[in-house]
Amino acid sequence: MSRHRIANTVGLVLATLVCWMYGLHLYRAANRPLYDDSEQVPTMDTVAPDTHTMDPVLDDSNDGILTFVHASDLHISKYVATGGLVHFQHFLHTAVPLVSPRLVVVTGDLTDGKDKQKLISQQQIDEWQAYKHALSRTDFGQRFNGTFYRDQRGNHDCFNVFSHLSDENYFGSYSAVGDSSGYMLRIDEPFGTYSFVASDGCPRHGFARPLNFFGYLDARDMQLLESRLDQARGSSHVFMLNHYPVSTMVYGKYRREFSELVRQVSVFLCGHLHELVGGIGAQLQAYKAREGYWELEIGDMKEHAVYRVYAVDHDLVSFVDVRLPLPQIPMPNPELLDVRVEAPVPHPPVVLVTNPKDARYLLPKHEPLERIRQSTFIRMLVWTDVPVARVEVRIDGQLHPHPAVFRGTERQVGNSVNETVKTPLWAAPWDPELYNDGNVHELEVVATDTAGKSTTSRTPFVIGRDSVPLQNDARGGWIMQQSFSSMFQTSACVSYILMTLCLLVIPRVYFATLPNFSSWLSERSVQHHKDMAYIRHLYTLCCNADSLVVRAKLGLAMLAARAKFLVWTQFTAQVYLASVPWLFWPGYFFAMGMCVLPLFTGRLIPSARGSDAVGSVYAYGIYISHEWSPLLDSWTYALASIVSLGMLLVYLPVAVASPSMFYAPRAKRPWYRTVTIRVLVVVFVLVYLGAPTLMTAYTYGWVSVVFGYGRGWLFAAACLALYVADWRMPVSLSNYARILPSMPSESN
Repeated sequence: MSRHRIANTVGLVLATLVCWMYGLHLYRAANRPLYDDSEQVPTMDTVAPDTHTMDPVLDDSNDGILTFVHASDLHISKYVATGGLVHFQHFLHTAVPLVSPRLVVVTGDLTDGKDKQKLISQQQIDEWQAYKHALSRTDFGQRFNGTFYRDQRGNHDCFNVFSHLSDENYFGSYSAVGDSSGYMLRIDEPFGTYSFVASDGCPRHGFARPLNFFGYLDARDMQLLESRLDQARGSSHVFMLNHYPVSTMVYGKYRREFSELVRQVSVFLCGHLHELVGGIGAQLQAYKAREGYWELEIGDMKEHAVYRVYAVDHDLVSFVDVRLPLPQIPMPNPELLDVRVEAPVPHPPVVLVTNPKDARYLLPKHEPLERIRQSTFIRMLVWTDVPVARVEVRIDGQLHPHPAVFRGTERQVGNSVNETVKTPLWAAPWDPELYNDGNVHELEVVATDTAGKSTTSRTPFVIGRDSVPLQNDARGGWIMQQSFSSMFQTSACVSYILMTLCLLVIPRVYFATLPNFSSWLSERSVQHHKDMAYIRHLYTLCCNADSLVVRAKLGLAMLAARAKFLVWTQFTAQVYLASVPWLFWPGYFFAMGMCVLPLFTGRLIPSARGSDAVGSVYAYGIYISHEWSPLLDSWTYALASIVSLGMLLVYLPVAVASPSMFYAPRAKRPWYRTVTIRVLVVVFVLVYLGAPTLMTAYTYGWVSVVFGYGRGWLFAAACLALYVADWRMPVSLSNYARILPSMPSESN
């Protein structure tokens, strides 16, 4: 090997290592806001102390019950003529008066924050005014000294908002809470203390969409969260609220990890994902066994008109999902922001069984589950807008021998006539020992009002501490159990390293060690022809075999031989790529650039003034206004660019190489050189690189294309390479043999 080749190879390896080291430096810098560098204090015990006593018995008394309602993702829009504001107003004037809870919480996305084409994000003051006006027509803001209605921001509420102090942060002026950082609400009842801790997972700088799907809490946010959770210590239950599910968040650390802090939390309430599509988000719920809490995402109010009613009965937490009884969901709203709903609509009964508790949602680390076994009455809450006609109770299909009796009341909490909490308790005597057999039983409650409206509730229960599996992996459980932060970062890093090493560096180093590249290429070609002949021989034997067992064995042998053939032909193609300067060096440049350069730079927050609007999106995070935002969205962009470049580095070598390098001469064109495959590759590039590039330009300005190394430049280079390789170069069978000699080579 000549000194020139040795120098080139050493330089290539050193350049790769230098780029990777600088990339590691950028990664650490991007993630520095997540962690506090101050001296750490000893870890505190974050497991909530046992505040439950065994004195209360679940009988037919109507005390010991706290109720609250959860809704999310209103998406009030001045352009969308369905759902949104009209659903929200029906919620305010129908659902809330029906349940009359102690608290109403809304976990973000109060407004839609998009333009008419639904492409550009922009805070619309009209939408915020409509939200505030809808609330002002109720007395929710004054009930219970302003603690009745609590809201917080979602990602749509911080679209294109530079900071909490920006004029565009309308949440501060038009929301019920006003504090963008969240809140800590402590409700003291004679029977217990219940804390609600809301954190704001929105990025510190609210980027214009689509760079605003994931959330994070940096070290400063974690300090505030830790302080609020410390204030909640000693509560009977702690409910944590965030717009984003845990799986879509990146949590930093102040003194303690999030997994440590959340051990004192009973239920994590969130929204954001709506119900996804195709049923995969129909039940976005998961029990985090290690920390001991339930994460319960709720469907959106925008299109699905869903709200959730919670009841804490003697510290047993139960809930039921309810859809607004509208004639059509989503309900048409041609009046947009001018719609006005005053009168409630007829609502079917809302039934929530609190004892025995649904065995799928037990909280063994936070609930006194022994109270179920020691109880003397079945307890259920039945909310109706007209008097109840009857409540029927069945267990395992058999009519319960004891009828349910109304024991409810309206409890005055505040000074106003509206400051009452309904506890419409129905109770029926029972003996839980009759069902203490380790089996799962079903409690069925049918409530009918005097208007003929009826609701059926079915609750699986067990007597004991063993829960029943939810079995919702295919309907959202798997999503809620994941950490997309780890998933995307690991996928991007592993994909990038494999792409760089296997498709570029190793083939180039191997090429540099070859004393005679042309001879090696001829030897590899002969070997590939032999391998292909062997595969065809196995195929012939398989087709002519009489025994199914022999066919199966020959089929497996053929698949193994085919896999080996594809691996080695691809390696040959990658080594050949290393000999083609006009393909290899641009590919290497893009691969190294993804590690050290921004994927693109543009006006990421158009509403910001001057240079504050301009930011750079790296793989590791977003750099704007002289600081990093460790937003997970940047990793998804990087992963898309890595996959695109990797696909091109796999396809282009075999596209420019002569088919005779891999196959013996024949009349039929190889499958990967057919027009169909070439068109599909072009479509892939247009869809996976072209469309996102145009979207980026439309959203963040054409500067994002000019300085869009990982988007605009990569798209332009891909189009040029495919044009030369697939459409400019001769592709007829008679010209295949001329492709190899015509390519620039470094074989000498």
